[in-house]
Amino acid sequence: MFSSTAGERRTKLLRAEVHALLQSPDFVRSPVMSQLLRYLVEQAISNPEKPPKAYQIAVDGLGRTEDFDVQADSYPRVQVGRLRKMLAAHYAALGSEERLRIPIGHYAVEIQMDDGELENEPSSAEADIDRLSAIPPVDNGKNQWFNNRQTTIGLAAFLLFIGICLAWALNRDDKNSGLQDYRQPPKIYFSSSQEGFPDQELGDDLEIRMFFENAFSNSSQVRLAAAGISSAFPEQDQNAYRFEDKLVTSPDGREIIFTLTSLARNETIWSATIAMPDSPTDYPEKLGPIASRVASTYGAIATDQRRQLPAEAMTGYACLLRFGSYRLNHDPLLLPVVESCIEKSLAADPLDSQILSAASFMSFARQEATGKKPNPEEGLQYARRAMVRGREDSSSVFALARASFYNGSCTRGKEFALKAIELDPYEATIQAETGANLFACNDPDATKYLRRAIVLDPRGSIVAETGLVLTLLSEGKNKEALAYAEKIIPSSTGVGPYYDLAMAMVYAKNGRIPESRLSWKQLVSAYGSEKEESPEELLGRLITNPALADRAFQLLSTAGVFTE
Repeated sequence: MFSSTAGERRTKLLRAEVHALLQSPDFVRSPVMSQLLRYLVEQAISNPEKPPKAYQIAVDGLGRTEDFDVQADSYPRVQVGRLRKMLAAHYAALGSEERLRIPIGHYAVEIQMDDGELENEPSSAEADIDRLSAIPPVDNGKNQWFNNRQTTIGLAAFLLFIGICLAWALNRDDKNSGLQDYRQPPKIYFSSSQEGFPDQELGDDLEIRMFFENAFSNSSQVRLAAAGISSAFPEQDQNAYRFEDKLVTSPDGREIIFTLTSLARNETIWSATIAMPDSPTDYPEKLGPIASRVASTYGAIATDQRRQLPAEAMTGYACLLRFGSYRLNHDPLLLPVVESCIEKSLAADPLDSQILSAASFMSFARQEATGKKPNPEEGLQYARRAMVRGREDSSSVFALARASFYNGSCTRGKEFALKAIELDPYEATIQAETGANLFACNDPDATKYLRRAIVLDPRGSIVAETGLVLTLLSEGKNKEALAYAEKIIPSSTGVGPYYDLAMAMVYAKNGRIPESRLSWKQLVSAYGSEKEESPEELLGRLITNPALADRAFQLLSTAGVFTE
């Protein structure tokens, strides 16, 4: 049914198809994948019988230095694998046959289309290019319409009108340029330097940069800039950041100084210094928290973006920023804004996987938070649509994990949660939610993910922190749970009812009943209903997981917390 094309026809189709692909949101968000796709397609056009080798892809396609070692580094193979999956997911979301594909085990791009279509009709993208490039011939005959004076005057008026419209449009675009920036995540540029390191250790800088490129490429909060950056930033009006790592020697040994600068404002917004890891095998543990603090959902970049977000920016990435604020604080004033921006974003792009993930989350939200009954079926459908479009996006995969957990399938929920963690191991919120849901499932792995979330986000994730307290209690580590609970700063995040409940439980477990009663009263004061309800009914209303609600009631009841 399908066959490869050749010659001029094949070249035209390749260029048309890659042109269409690069306009899609998935590739707009990923400049590294866009750069790699362009390179592989150009190679397929110029050298159809000689696909590029891994070394060529690394150096020519991905910008690695000429001393790149393909035997020691799988970077080009991994990136081509990501591109292969992105292409497959893109066509699957559209419900169409794959036109461009990269066979497994090869680096050659192939274009495959229906034979009849090849013979008769160009692709839609190709038709657009043909239409734009078509120039009609000029008629020089005696009836040439330019000789008609009235027509000439009409043409002049028409051209004047077009000029006015164009000027208005350009002016409008200038006014809205800031809004355009916020529809996509900001770009991040890399800058590196070394001081006092021996010549044989100069490769450390490259290894560190490669680690962060891979880490940031998985984040939904940034887009990797395909080009480098000079000291004179050419796009001062653009929404972008410079991430710099500086390797230095100090009295304490080798260190790395990290700084994050807003290029639009030329302002350093974050910095940190850590000891140089002993080897690349230590990077995930030592550098992972740096990646999280810079490019996670509540990291330095997203936090800065929320501070600068224009009130009228409502679609795409801007909506995700608003959704993140609501998810953090559960501020009822934000709820209608978030619901509106999700609706507008889906109208603009019904296949935006991250917006679909946000819509899925909102479908599962408790009625006390939204005023609407949870809709698990709708949440599952949103999650499935997100997964189809965003198979390589951690938030999309985790949407299906969350839907599975909320619908009572712990096994399937854990399966998708671990896949999401594999895709983005430095997103603290995914680690925290995984741990909290596994705790509700009585899974012993809960503690591991809760602890990892806290390491990645040391400022404090209330979901991870309260979840860890409850997990330690369930393991009989009452004193450790108390010591940890008393270090939590509840004002650092929107706490919901879980903080007061965790404190009531941990105090009760350690025999500190008056303090347990005080925490319980705070919970009732903040979340109690105007209607008369028992402690058991209140817990059942506030706590989504029935097992956790029952466990809390039994503990507090037995300890005498509810007794006046």
